[in-house]
Order: sequence, then structure tokens, then C-alpha cells
Amino acid sequence: METTFVVATEERISDRNAVKHLLVLFSGGAGAIGPPAAGVMNEQSEKFSLRGFMAEQLGVVVSVGLPADKPEGLPLEWRASAEHVKDAGAVVDVLVKQYPEARITLLGFSNGARSASHIGAALRGMKDGVGAKLQGVILMSASIDAFREDWISELDARKDRPKVPLLVVHHKRDSCLRFHDIEEAAKWHHFITVDDVRQPRVNTYRRDCSRGSAHLFSGREEKVYQAVVDWIKTGRVAEAIE
Repeated sequence: METTFVVATEERISDRNAVKHLLVLFSGGAGAIGPPAAGVMNEQSEKFSLRGFMAEQLGVVVSVGLPADKPEGLPLEWRASAEHVKDAGAVVDVLVKQYPEARITLLGFSNGARSASHIGAALRGMKDGVGAKLQGVILMSASIDAFREDWISELDARKDRPKVPLLVVHHKRDSCLRFHDIEEAAKWHHFITVDDVRQPRVNTYRRDCSRGSAHLFSGREEKVYQAVVDWIKTGRVAEAIE
């Protein structure tokens, strides 16, 4: 399993017991991740770095990348597999031991939202204490596949455990994975909607997942990312971002 650790500053992890929030990030597309880079801006692509922003705000972010036997990327069906749970679960297990006081939040972007839902449900069902560390699951620019009933229901409250909160963040003008397709499912959870009149209206004939598109919250990145950080730290759901 390929993983990348992104840390805001060395001072933030001089005492691992002081780390209270730990974010595990599942990328979109084919699931590949780039090398760690400091700061909130990716100088190569000249765009906001979700991973860098979260690291500066939370201290520790771990991106789960490609397993050694899938160097060309993760098929969507593999994100729903037992193998994916085993790989990602091993990463989380290491993190729990390294940062014993931290609560874990899973964040999936685009195709990665399917991973976050699946892994969250699997961790919740574990009886070795890892599930109790799970603070929340975040689905950003997700497809409806991330809302699979058996995964979502595993995050719900039971007699012996509280509910794991689920946050959905989606742009109303997303022409890659459309807002309309997830809106009804998202309303049952914490839900932050995003809009920007500078983005074109939804194109129902051609998908746009490109840099600068609403799918990536282009032009609203800082506000969106900050709203996610605030939710992780306080549980507060931001009003619509416009």
C-alpha cells in the first residue's frame, strides 16, 4: 500500500499525544496521489491543495494511495472490495497506534467518496476499538454510489454506540458528478451546498471534471475547505457557500 503523510509543521507532532484530529484522505479519479508538498497551494498545478490546507489546519493528513498490485489505478468496483478494506484498515491501525489520542475522520473526494463510505462502514463494524476512534466521514463531490444503504446504515446509531456523523459537500453546478443525483440522499445528513455564478450551468451532455471546474470547487476552495475543517473541529455545519 502506498501512503503519503503530510504534516503542517514539525512542532505540531513533537508530541504525538497532542494530536487530536487525524484526517485520512481518499483521492478521486484513479486514486493516485502526488508527493507531499508544503503549503496550501500546489505550485506545479497552481491550484489549492486540499491535502496541504487540511494539514496546516489539522496537523496530520494521510493520503491513501495505490496498492502495489494496482499501479494503473483503482477500478470503481475495487473501492467496494474487501481487499480495499484490508489495505486501508492496515493504514488506520498504524495511525491509531502512532497517535493514540487522535480521533479519525475519513474524507473521500469524487471517486474517493466511495472509498470513504465503505472504509468508514467497515471500521465502524470492527470490535478492536478502531471503530470508536472514528469521528466522522466526509463525502465531497461524490456520486450516488457513495450513499450505498448498507454502508450508510452501518454509520447510524445503535443501542451500543452513537452515530458517526456524515458530512456531504457538493457544488450545485458540478457537471462531473451532478448535484441533482445526490441531493435527496444528502439531505439526510449534514449537508453543505456550494454555488458560484462564475461557473457555467450544469452541462447534461458533457461531463466536466477538469481543473477550474465546479467539481473541484474552483474559486470557492478556501471557503469550502475551511467549512470542512470547522465541521471536523466543532461539528458546526456551515451555511450555503456562495
